[in-house]
Amino acid sequence: MLIKLIRLLRGYVYFSVIGTYPERFINVLNKNGITYWNILPKRDKLTGYMLLYDYKNIRPYAKGASVKLRCIKKSGFPFLVKKYSIRKGVAIGAAIALAVMFFLSNFIWDIKLNGGETLSAAGIYSALEDCGLKRGVLKSSVDFEAVERKLIIKIPEIRWISINALNGIAEVEIKEEIKKPKVKKGKYPCNLTAESDGIITKTIVNNGTCEVKKGSAVMKNQVLVSSVVKGTNEAEDKLSFVHSDGKIYADIEYKKEFIIPKKNNIMILNSSYNEKTNLNFLWTSLPLKLDCPKSEVYGEIPYEKSLVFNSVTLPIGISSRKIYGFTETERTRDKSFAKKLLLKQSRLSEIFNIGKYNVKNISYSFKEIKNSYKLNSTYTVNKNIARVRRVHIKKSKKHNR
Repeated sequence: MLIKLIRLLRGYVYFSVIGTYPERFINVLNKNGITYWNILPKRDKLTGYMLLYDYKNIRPYAKGASVKLRCIKKSGFPFLVKKYSIRKGVAIGAAIALAVMFFLSNFIWDIKLNGGETLSAAGIYSALEDCGLKRGVLKSSVDFEAVERKLIIKIPEIRWISINALNGIAEVEIKEEIKKPKVKKGKYPCNLTAESDGIITKTIVNNGTCEVKKGSAVMKNQVLVSSVVKGTNEAEDKLSFVHSDGKIYADIEYKKEFIIPKKNNIMILNSSYNEKTNLNFLWTSLPLKLDCPKSEVYGEIPYEKSLVFNSVTLPIGISSRKIYGFTETERTRDKSFAKKLLLKQSRLSEIFNIGKYNVKNISYSFKEIKNSYKLNSTYTVNKNIARVRRVHIKKSKKHNR
């Protein structure tokens, strides 16, 4: 590979040797140390390759060997320069292009994020920009170690970060912080009390004294499992305080109210849209197409595309925003539509609020009032209502008489 590169830089020719005894010419070349390669005999001649410098100096040897030389093909950098030497504009343009490419290679034109699956990519890019790393910034002006430290402070969920800049691309490697497992607190004395009113259906007591039975009604904040227990030895009547542990299941009743007005204003999307398009080049943005929104209420959908060559993002691209207008109009809901909408709201509430519990019964009550519709939902749910409440014990001081 290196030999081929040297030959291309110095230039070489593909030539032919015509004569009665072309072998005599080859012997002369060998005697004088002239380099050649790929000599092939043909019908009435020999063909081969030779460096341009050597080819210019073998005319006397060819004359002495009574052969004629013919240049078939020229290759290499010297011939390319000679070919375009009359077109000075091409050479100047190529030199300017190389200088511009070298100058632009000193800037960051693209930021690639690797890792951080559980973090917001938009939030990371915004934090990087606040720390001084953004598109179009001079590479030498960025202290990458300082950016790494600042980003870890800004986003505590990041455990490790590394930034590498190469060929105008800053690659950001991120690893999230491993969450520490929850450590159980010390076994302090506590009772289990009722979270809400209900009827007991099942008791599971691992530690403490159970104060309720299946089928009994309890009130909110009532003690379900007491921390006071008697000694294990029958001869002892000593009381002790323990950390109560267990689960007390009860049927409880939830009530939820949903109300919607009979009339409401809705936004209708217009069929047509306006578009703003900009040409982004280096640090500037030039407007190509500019349409102003025709509606007071409108929404935008941004779009950005950069030119990519050989997996490298170039500092040129197009950004556009499609602007959709909305028209506000008043709508009156009928009774059947309002009922369906309220039922959907109620079911969404069930999914997010009580979906994790065992729901035994659901009842709905729909009413039409003055300017709105109302739906009352009642749920009978079976759940663990035991909640820990710490017991504070004061030790009495003994006085010596």
